[in-house]
Amino acid sequence: MKRRFLIPLLTAFLASALLFSFSSCSKGDDKDDDEDNIDWSQVTVYGYGEDEVTNCFNAINTFRTSNTWYWNENNTSQVPVTGRSAFVLNQDLCQVAEIRAKELLKRFSHTRPNGKGCFTAFQDAGVSLSAKGECIAAGYSTGVSVKEGWQEENKNYAGQGHRRILLASNATKVGIAYVYYPDSDYHYYWALVTAD
Repeated sequence: MKRRFLIPLLTAFLASALLFSFSSCSKGDDKDDDEDNIDWSQVTVYGYGEDEVTNCFNAINTFRTSNTWYWNENNTSQVPVTGRSAFVLNQDLCQVAEIRAKELLKRFSHTRPNGKGCFTAFQDAGVSLSAKGECIAAGYSTGVSVKEGWQEENKNYAGQGHRRILLASNATKVGIAYVYYPDSDYHYYWALVTAD
């Protein structure tokens, strides 16, 4: 069984500073693949309105609107999270997520294949919403399974970046997409972006 990889990126604006928080992955996760080696005719992109995207969205909202928690920074107590409103699935954000999911085939990282940060995909898609977070994953074949991976219930604070993105109060909209490429290492590559 191939290992599944998750990398979260959480942003927050505090006193005009952009802060990034992401978990590390084992050596080799931030890899570059030669674009010429990708047979794009074999790549299938799934976005807004697709069944597994909808399943992921519904599972995330069930988690987000439940009474849940995340660890505090010292890993000494659980911070309760209650009363979060459900995300709105945004078609424009799904287009951003599609761009990012395809890029993960070339470079599995929050840095895009062109060397720019992940949120520059918002401008490329013509989306003017305020970016808040990104989650990426590889190797999950269903929307529910990728949500469970991003839930990170058995990890400490440093490993719960995805969890905090899914529970963030400063984000109201979400976009989700994934690609399937049978000739790749992990076959499935997911991207989720949040905005306000």
